Amino acid sequence: MRVGIFDSGVGGLNVLGVCMRMLPDVLFYYYGDNIHAPYGSRTPAQIEGYVRAALRRFSRLNVQAVVLACNTATAVCAERMRREFAVPVVGMEPAIAPAARVCTNVLVLATPLTAHSARLGALLSRFPDCRFTVCALPGLAGAIERHFLRGEKLTLSDHLPAGNFDGVVLGCTHYAFFGQEISRFYAAPVFDGCRGTANRLTEILSATPGKQIFGQNDHQRPKHNPNKCFIKNCKKEGEKRIIFLGKRKNLNKKVFFANICFT
Repeated sequence: MRVGIFDSGVGGLNVLGVCMRMLPDVLFYYYGDNIHAPYGSRTPAQIEGYVRAALRRFSRLNVQAVVLACNTATAVCAERMRREFAVPVVGMEPAIAPAARVCTNVLVLATPLTAHSARLGALLSRFPDCRFTVCALPGLAGAIERHFLRGEKLTLSDHLPAGNFDGVVLGCTHYAFFGQEISRFYAAPVFDGCRGTANRLTEILSATPGKQIFGQNDHQRPKHNPNKCFIKNCKKEGEKRIIFLGKRKNLNKKVFFANICFT
């Protein structure tokens, strides 16, 4: 089976890693639109055009599903893309529900377009017993993109608002690279939507006529493994399961294998 994963840049690599662990028998195409990143500073019309072009490309590759691994793109045009394309389109949802189940005072970090979207507002309204503080971060996604692709220095505290919260929702897949650091900054648990998106993709593929999803692989790779042979073989196996697309495909590939746990 084939699945296309699209993001404005490197953020969707976090989603790709989770999907690979859960779906070990699927071939993934990853398209990072780094040239136009970050999407949070783009207009809705521009974002819709970028996403439509990506879905057309995935359609030509005969994928069984597409993941919009970008909260901003999902908020702007996921529903429209579902009407235009026959292939199932899985969007990103900020992990509001998991956070609301265990927290009462939650900070939601997102790009401006996601933070002010009707989609996020409707999602928050479903949990009236939880207090949400939504903070639009105009520069963090772009700073993370430049950090990985250009080596620019990143100081998270320059972008994060002060406050006391018992939970933090990451409303942009770029932020997931620094989930542990954000958790330490607020001394609170962090929630992202990567796992929920992977779960939804699994459901869709399992329901595809004539297809079968085999056992899930949810084993975590240790943060440090001194066995270089194992690491080399792990990367070699991963390269068989991912085809990177786009003008920055080699950079996305480098970031993925250096930073993402996929086994």
